[in-house]
Amino acid sequence: MAETIWDRLEECVAYLSEPFRASEIVGWFRRHYPDVKEQSLRAHIQGATSNAPPGSRGALASRLPLITRIEHGTYRRFDGAGGRPTVAEHRNEHNQAVLALDPADADINATVARYLRDRDPNARYASFDYCFNHFQQHRDAVAIWGEPTGMEVSCLQLGFYLASWGMLRGSSELLQRSVRHLVPVVEAIASVPPTTWDLDLDHYNSQGIEQVHSTARVIRSAFRPVQASDILVTKVMLGVFGCVPAFDTYFKKGFGASTFSMGSLQKVGEFYRANAASIDAMRQPTLDFTTGQPTTRLYTRAKVVDMIFFIKGGYPGATADA
Repeated sequence: MAETIWDRLEECVAYLSEPFRASEIVGWFRRHYPDVKEQSLRAHIQGATSNAPPGSRGALASRLPLITRIEHGTYRRFDGAGGRPTVAEHRNEHNQAVLALDPADADINATVARYLRDRDPNARYASFDYCFNHFQQHRDAVAIWGEPTGMEVSCLQLGFYLASWGMLRGSSELLQRSVRHLVPVVEAIASVPPTTWDLDLDHYNSQGIEQVHSTARVIRSAFRPVQASDILVTKVMLGVFGCVPAFDTYFKKGFGASTFSMGSLQKVGEFYRANAASIDAMRQPTLDFTTGQPTTRLYTRAKVVDMIFFIKGGYPGATADA
């Protein structure tokens, strides 16, 4: 959790206008990450402060500071005093590395081909296709009770997709729930702005990224009292809207992201823009449940990026015959 809070604090610091107060940081977290406890956040604020006594920074003292206190309760972004690189410089170096990736570096063709090699109408991961097809085809009816393509089928499609993708393992709270627990989630899905259904990486500007992030908050809240992880929330969004990669262990390792945040979404958008032609060329048609054959509906760009880094991040067997 410490690393997650730190990354989110870095995101917050980059967002706020200088100078900013500790209360503004707390307020920002309440809006964007309400699950973070204020006590833990304040400990991270102290640990991220460059001119705080070293002993008070605790285990975070070895990290590059994020902020500098200019008066009681008021801060600015750390400016790299002492010859150390600034947070902005670190971020710029990382962004340049992402932008420098080309199809060969990212193995776009090879990783997507490896993912698709195991695709079969009866195989585990085809559950994505059936779930995505259902929600995309019946956008206006997924939450209607009593309809053949309505609430019950939507819950079943979403539930089986999540099970196929590892979200109902023994340690999962969802394993203790029936599929009816997904009713509020489907209701939340039906309530999102219509533009969410067509949102993809080619619209990952500041407005698009904020829309992804705000949709994630709505989905997360709908799972309560289950504590929905970033993995669960982004898997739902991928399987329904196709607007964001699933931030699971493999994707995060392959992409080099430690958490789901607006900063990491920005980097996903940058990677797409640097490799748009190759990614667009790898969009494959989904499989139809009835026939098992390809449909006319294509995987989204976010789905392609998800496949790339799912394989690159170490999906078991991905390099067995490389």
